[in-house]
Amino acid sequence: MFNIDLAIKFGSNQIIIYRKGLGIIAKEPAFLAVVENGKKFKVKATGKQAEKMFLSKSSNVTIYQPIKNSEIVNEEMAVVLISEILKNIIRDKFLLTNLSALVAVPCALNERQLKLLKKVLHESGINKVTFVQNSVCVRTNMDIDPHSYIMVVDIGKYITDISVLNEYNFNFGRMYFIGGQDMDKSITTFIADNHGLEVSDLTSEAAKNEVASLYNRDLYKTEYIGIDENNKFVRNNISANEVRLAIVNIYDEIFKLIEDVMQRLPKEISADVYNNGVVFVGGASSISGLYEYAKKKLDLPITVPDEPMDSVILGAGKLLNSGKEFLKINI
Repeated sequence: MFNIDLAIKFGSNQIIIYRKGLGIIAKEPAFLAVVENGKKFKVKATGKQAEKMFLSKSSNVTIYQPIKNSEIVNEEMAVVLISEILKNIIRDKFLLTNLSALVAVPCALNERQLKLLKKVLHESGINKVTFVQNSVCVRTNMDIDPHSYIMVVDIGKYITDISVLNEYNFNFGRMYFIGGQDMDKSITTFIADNHGLEVSDLTSEAAKNEVASLYNRDLYKTEYIGIDENNKFVRNNISANEVRLAIVNIYDEIFKLIEDVMQRLPKEISADVYNNGVVFVGGASSISGLYEYAKKKLDLPITVPDEPMDSVILGAGKLLNSGKEFLKINI
C-alpha cells in the first residue's frame, strides 16, 4: 500500500512538516481560530491566519494555542489543528489515511507528554509515529566520527534544549526555559528605560529580527513606534548596538548553562566535546555575530549551520530519506 512518510517538528510555537521526496511543505504557527456556538464550533483559520487574528485581537473568534514548547496543552484543539494542517497540505483524502511520521521533539519531554502527543497524532490521522530527539536530527548532518560526542544547543522562542550525544548514545539532555521571548522582553524593557517609550514584545521582536547582532559597535538602525508618557504614538529608531546591549545577557546565561553542562560530563566525554564542539541551532542561533561571540566566550569549537532554524527538520528529513538506523525514543 502506498504510504506518505512525513517528518514533523513541534517547536516552541510552530509546527514544521517535511514530506519525503518533496522537502519542507509547511511551517505554521500553532494557532487555531474557531467560531464557537455553545458546545459546537467551526474552524475559522489555522496557522499564520489564526495568529494574525490573535495579534489583532479579533473579537468574533476564539483563539487556541494547543501546542506550546512541543507539549500538548489542549488535546481536543490539538487534534483539530493538526488535522486541518494535514488536510491543507495533502489534498487527496485517500492519502490522508496512509500517513506515518518521524516526530522530532526536545530531549526533556517525559513519557506522559510523549504518549499524549502520540495519541493526538493518531487521532489526527497519522497511523505510525516514531519519536526522535531534536539533537539526533541535527547530528545526522554532522560529518564526524559516529563514536564521538558533540553538544547540540537548540535556542527556540521559549526554550533552549541542550544535549550531548554520539550516534549511539545520549549522555545528557535537558530543556531550559530561556530563549527568544526573553530577548524580546529585554528589548521592551531597554526601550522603556532608555527611550522612555512603551512598546509591545511583538514590536521588540520585529526590531530584533531587523537589526539584532552580537557584533560590538554595529550601527544599523530600525524604526519602531512606541507610546510616550502622554499616551501619544511616537516614531523612533533603535540601533543594532542598543539591541545587542539588551539581549547579550540572555546569550551569556545560555553560555553559563553550557559551561555547567561541561562540568557535569564524564572526563572522556567532555574531552570529545572539547574536540568536536558545540552546534548552535534554532531561531535565536540565526543572529549575526553568534559564531564570533560564542568563540570568545566558550573555549570550544563552534558550529552554526547555514540554516539554523531548519536544522532539526532537515536532519529529520535526511533520516527519512536514508532509511538508516538511529536513536529512537521508546514509549
